[in-house]
Amino acid sequence: MKNLKITALILLFFVPMILLADGAKTLFQQANDAYEKENYDNSIALLDSLINSGLESPEIYYNLGNAWFKKSEIPKAILYYEKAKKLDPHNEDIIYNLELANTKIADKIEPIPEFFLKKWWKNTLMFFTEKQWVYINVTTYTILLLFIIIFFITHKKSHKQFAFFMGIIFLSLSLLTGIFGYQSSQLTHSHKTAIVFTPTVNVKSSPSDKSSTLFVIHQGTKVEVIDQLKNWYRIKLANGSQGWMLENDFEKI
Repeated sequence: MKNLKITALILLFFVPMILLADGAKTLFQQANDAYEKENYDNSIALLDSLINSGLESPEIYYNLGNAWFKKSEIPKAILYYEKAKKLDPHNEDIIYNLELANTKIADKIEPIPEFFLKKWWKNTLMFFTEKQWVYINVTTYTILLLFIIIFFITHKKSHKQFAFFMGIIFLSLSLLTGIFGYQSSQLTHSHKTAIVFTPTVNVKSSPSDKSSTLFVIHQGTKVEVIDQLKNWYRIKLANGSQGWMLENDFEKI
């Protein structure tokens, strides 16, 4: 009787998860089928329903970007390509389509070259995905525990010295990969960048409609969000230009 209760509890826990996974695969395939039939609105609706259910993946965002691109909604296409790139930064298809979409926008902004250490740090964080950093961290921590056990159970001095030395190495690696994993997670889940959706935006010198216009940007342009005052946001372009724009002029990545 007790075994039956345990089995019932396991089924109650895992069956909904299995059904959810199968349902998501079915919806994703239906979205792909709709896309192939050039029914882009239906494809978008199906993919949006997956996101609204709490799912996210580079494949979902990438396909959404493709569907919006086919509808010539370039800002939305760029938004979802950028979301896909955050989750899979080395995917060549995502990078190519994002670059292609960016050729369709009005603003061609030359970025300021990054300081080499900052660039190295960002490239290191993006070398693996967030999940991969977690796996690496767990692996190094497990090996660290193994050497700690060896250190305490062995009686040979040479073995203790070796275990201690390797323990120090894997302790350092565990801490370092933990930091990389945390920073990678922060980078992936932060919303400090956005895509402009208003056709033409007058970027202001201060958070007020009455303030002077510093420069003009157009839909599809990527901006960095650096400050907020009510419904005004201070933004920064890749070339270093800064100013204020309204919240309803953009959508965060």
